[in-house]
Amino acid sequence: MSRSILFQKKRKIFACIFIALIIFLWLGISGINFAQSPSPKEVEKMKSIQVINPHPPFSLRLWLDKERGATYAPGEKIKISFQTSRDSYVVLYNYDTEGRVKIIFPNRYSPRNFLRAGEIKSIEGVLDPNTRPGIEYVQGFATTRPMFLSDRERDLISKKFMPEISKDYKHFTKTIKGIIVSIPPTAWTSSNILSYTVRIITPPTYYGRIIATSHPQGAKVYLDNVYRGVTPLNLDRVTAGQHQIKLVKTSYQDWSSYVSVSPSRTTTVSADLIPLPVYGSISVYCNQGNAKMYLDGSYKKRTSANKSVEIKKVAEGYHELLITKDGYLDWISTIMVTANQTHMVSAYLVSEINYGSIAVYCNVSGAKIFVNGTYKAATLSSQPKILEEFKEKVYEITLIKDEYRTWVEDIWIYAGETTSIYVELKEIEY
Repeated sequence: MSRSILFQKKRKIFACIFIALIIFLWLGISGINFAQSPSPKEVEKMKSIQVINPHPPFSLRLWLDKERGATYAPGEKIKISFQTSRDSYVVLYNYDTEGRVKIIFPNRYSPRNFLRAGEIKSIEGVLDPNTRPGIEYVQGFATTRPMFLSDRERDLISKKFMPEISKDYKHFTKTIKGIIVSIPPTAWTSSNILSYTVRIITPPTYYGRIIATSHPQGAKVYLDNVYRGVTPLNLDRVTAGQHQIKLVKTSYQDWSSYVSVSPSRTTTVSADLIPLPVYGSISVYCNQGNAKMYLDGSYKKRTSANKSVEIKKVAEGYHELLITKDGYLDWISTIMVTANQTHMVSAYLVSEINYGSIAVYCNVSGAKIFVNGTYKAATLSSQPKILEEFKEKVYEITLIKDEYRTWVEDIWIYAGETTSIYVELKEIEY
């Protein structure tokens, strides 16, 4: 009897051990890395967001910069790496402690989401300083052709780093599953699910903490003129009080400010770095010397008839170049200036034409030509008589010859043109 009872107890023990092993193996196969023992609510959330291809044709693997059981503080730097075993398009989502969903890849700094097989890519960021304690998850999908991103999501990615695309992870998961249904099983796979704990870390009583971030990242951080690292950066054990912080990055203007640090408090410093202006130059060759050059309406210098003249420190982009000189037509052009390059320009100034002329054809020779009542010349029957240097306007032309009727007509003379008139004088009949 006692042996039978003992046998039954052993059988129950082995059954419990077997069930525990099954659960452990299931967690391992699913690739879920829990940062802490999950609550029933977290288990439900994890099951809800998990999307698995039963027969994945290739793999997508994610891993953190910390070991299993990773814990991060709000505002702390985090790095997520990933690799796919096949050329594919990858999209990664973050599920935060409040159930919101964000796209973390692609992003505004890495807009192309196509990965080659075996290529390792990483995302570096900073946890929102206002993140509530709890467990966050990261899950990715890889497809053989672009599928997941809508026009709205692409627009959000171009405007904000890691934008929020849904406030409810359950509704979002339904959307993902709806997309998956339309994809052949041989064309997609999902990643393992990363999880990590967000836990508030209280600084020592007499010290505070500074979180320094910048856009773009990678700026050198100087605290009270002492180099401390590059953004994003957590500065722990900063003595309470006033401090100067300075951010320096190549090709950007230096950024500096004063921050007040309180005991046991975290102060966040975020800087949008302003790019330094980049310059090129314009080299101008002109056929006329001493002509004035204007760039975007501002006078720069004068041309030389013997050599090119360079306009230096011109900001990158499009500019309007005007060259002007008395007695010549203005020369104007739009110039594209490229950083650290010299744009060559050749300008040919053309003489300004202020006068026109008259060609008078007449059937008789010796007729007197009057312009506005002033005698100018006599006609030739064999060829036209050319009268020059008339400003553009209307003139009264009169032809007079004895024994012929007088001819009078108003003629418009154009600058730069010869106006021809044909006159047939008729004899006076007595």
